[in-house]
Amino acid sequence: MTDADIESKALSGDVEAQCSAAFLHEIGVDRPQNYQKAAFYWQMAAKAGKQLAIDKLRHLVETGRIPANFLEAPGPKPTPSSGDLKPSPSGAPKILLADDEEELRGLMVEYLEAAGLRVVMAINGEDAVQKVLANPDIKVIVTDLKMPKLNGLQFINTLRRLQVASEARIVVMTAFSQPNLIAEGKRLAVDTWLVKPIKPSIMIETIKKHLQHQRKDQVA
Repeated sequence: MTDADIESKALSGDVEAQCSAAFLHEIGVDRPQNYQKAAFYWQMAAKAGKQLAIDKLRHLVETGRIPANFLEAPGPKPTPSSGDLKPSPSGAPKILLADDEEELRGLMVEYLEAAGLRVVMAINGEDAVQKVLANPDIKVIVTDLKMPKLNGLQFINTLRRLQVASEARIVVMTAFSQPNLIAEGKRLAVDTWLVKPIKPSIMIETIKKHLQHQRKDQVA
């Protein structure tokens, strides 16, 4: 079974495959070590009650490789509740998610759609520009910083030059938090800067706050 097959099974909910994928990323078998990806797969297995995964997350936190919030009590995937957005699919708020990492993008889309959001995906900065042009009703743009072709800030700068999506709120998610990058984000009117790894609940909460602010602005 190839690494791609293992990760595909992991994303489909196979707990043993989730553990295998986590090991591959943690120890760097035929690839660079990636503790962030390992933590995502360990957390998926932990949510299924796998004690090994819970222990591995604890170890990664204790050794400073991932943030402590990965140790929050595992629970079911978020589903719409009385306080969540629950419009009909055709009228649900439309979100753009731009990220070149397929596994993380797919996982995040699953959570966002469970929260009642319509998600348009982009795999790089150029693709993101095209998706925005094709979907003028996008309410919130969530973009990774490090992407091929156009990085996140270049993508946002392109939108500003084209004078499109001016009403959309913009959330940048990245593992980089250097002051010069944040300053450039402020210049481009980025609304929120989230540092990876990001818990899906935090992402959903951030998006909903921006949607609520948009509604208030429209009423005003």
